[in-house]
Formats: sequence, C-alpha cells, structure tokens
Amino acid sequence: MNHPFKTCAALALAATTLTFTASAADAESTWTLGDNGGAAFLYMSDPTGPSLTLNCSERMGVQAVLYLDGNSVDELVLDPGRVSSRTVSLDTDTTDARKGDWAYLRQAKTLISTRGWQGKRIFNAAVSGSPVSIDIRRVGSVTVTPPAVNDAFREFVADCNSI
Repeated sequence: MNHPFKTCAALALAATTLTFTASAADAESTWTLGDNGGAAFLYMSDPTGPSLTLNCSERMGVQAVLYLDGNSVDELVLDPGRVSSRTVSLDTDTTDARKGDWAYLRQAKTLISTRGWQGKRIFNAAVSGSPVSIDIRRVGSVTVTPPAVNDAFREFVADCNSI
C-alpha cells in the first residue's frame, strides 16, 4: 500500500471502524462533539440530506467523512467492504468548484476525504455558514448545509492541534 490514496483510505477505514460515542444525543442540524478512541470528531446530521463527521487528522488537518444515507451517530460503525474511489467536486458560496478523488465505501454509501483541502473546504464552509454542493461521479449530487458554529464546534477547534 504505497499509493497515497490507498494509504489514506486504509487510515480512514481504521478510524471509522471504531465505535463512536457522542457526548450528547443525536441532534438534527447542530454540531455534536464525539470521541473515537480519544480522538475528537464533530458530527452533524440533516433530516433532508447526508450526515457528516469532521475528524482531526495530523496528516490532513481536518478529514471529512460523508454518510450519504444520513446515518445517525449510533450507526456510524462501518463495515468497510470494498473500497473504491470517486471523483468529487466541492463547491461553496465562497470558493470555486474543485475536483478530487475520495475513498468510497459503496456498501456503506460513505465518502472519505483523501486530501487535506477537501476536509478544510467543508470546515471553512461551516465557519462561514455556507452550504456545500457536492457532485459525486457515478453517484449524484447532494448539498450539505452545515449548522451554525456552536460550543461543540469551538471545543473541537480548540482540541484539534492540526487546524
């Protein structure tokens, strides 16, 4: 596994196959701070779209994991199955569209960012209150509307040395 994409996908899979515990009950359209074996993550769900976690990553700063089925925080344990890649275009109100490959877990309908700019773009959209348009090759388009920054978001920023 010397290929950067495969290495990143393997690390992301290892991180997402652990059991997640949230510090508060699942809340719709708000950030919830969770813990994955001592590593903080942010979780948000939207009743009309996908759910999202932002993980603190020493290698990438912020790593995004997009659950296309809108999983609740209790359903985030993944069975990785087969990993492939999908070209994804991210577009926000404050940035131009940019394409890049993401790891894709078809069985779980989950995308995992593989480059530092991808998670940072979603993180910055959350800070600015901008929706993120996501066009996924051979899957379709979705829009993530990050909730307003709250105390859980601020705590994540304070605890993540990679931001």
